[in-house]
Amino acid sequence: MSVLSAFGPQVRIGLSPIKAEDKTIFTFMHRELYFDISSAESGGSLYRITNGDGPPSFYYNHSTYDSDKDEMQVYETNYPDFAAFWKELTKDPQWWYLHPLYIHPEQRDFIREQLKTVNWNVHPNKKWQDSHQRQWKKVLTGPGGYYPGPAQAS
Repeated sequence: MSVLSAFGPQVRIGLSPIKAEDKTIFTFMHRELYFDISSAESGGSLYRITNGDGPPSFYYNHSTYDSDKDEMQVYETNYPDFAAFWKELTKDPQWWYLHPLYIHPEQRDFIREQLKTVNWNVHPNKKWQDSHQRQWKKVLTGPGGYYPGPAQAS
């Protein structure tokens, strides 16, 4: 087992170069999956980045899909904190109808509170409402790791 695989699929460790006084110094950079969400038109993975000194930052690798043009665009966005990411995500007036795949345990209580304020009835189909509510509940109450798909469950 390698050192990287010992931490699980949601954690990556790497070296980050820093230039200082005409020298390149490498510091350890820790990248941890923090939030993962998708829909038919877009999706992305938010990672918390720490390098030992200073506060963590967040890196969002995300994409959009235009089915009319059959085109995918991939983006990389940095956020200073989770609050900045959340503010951007919730600009979508129906963000709760996105499909969450993973939420870091540190943010689960906050997101539970946010979900208490949404209007599930904006979508008239009760089965659709129930399906999305079940998915949020599954991700918010599941174990701290990324939940396995049916083929990975044991």
